[in-house]
Amino acid sequence: MKYTLITAAYLAVVGLIAAPLHFYGFKRSLRTFDLTFFGIAFVLSAFGELANILSTNWQYHPKFFGITTTGVVAIGILAAQPLLHLAIGYGFLTLRRWAFYLAIFYIADVLTSTVFGYIQEGFGRIRTIFLVLLTPFLIYLIARRAQFKR
Repeated sequence: MKYTLITAAYLAVVGLIAAPLHFYGFKRSLRTFDLTFFGIAFVLSAFGELANILSTNWQYHPKFFGITTTGVVAIGILAAQPLLHLAIGYGFLTLRRWAFYLAIFYIADVLTSTVFGYIQEGFGRIRTIFLVLLTPFLIYLIARRAQFKR
């Protein structure tokens, strides 16, 4: 969880820095900065996610759209998470249209799981950070969707 938290904070800070640049006319240079940077961050976060999974010895029970998984389904979701980060990172680096939709799907999964975590377990630092950081990132990503052309 520690590596995921660092990645989420990293992505949000970059989004908060890049968003004003975009709205003040730095569109050409911003394309190479923000989406490329997010792509690199997602690729690197795949290794952090894998380290997080391996540190728990595959015993972590991930949530999928708020539903806690166990057994073979949990192992499948855990195996897919680093691959999902790699795919989103590659798509951001190459500006693939499917990467935008995959990122929206991923954000929807994390935000849904966060809200259900609030309902089921109450306040949590990591849940709060996900909620606070992913919401502006989602808005920023929707504002930049026109850049995903291929």
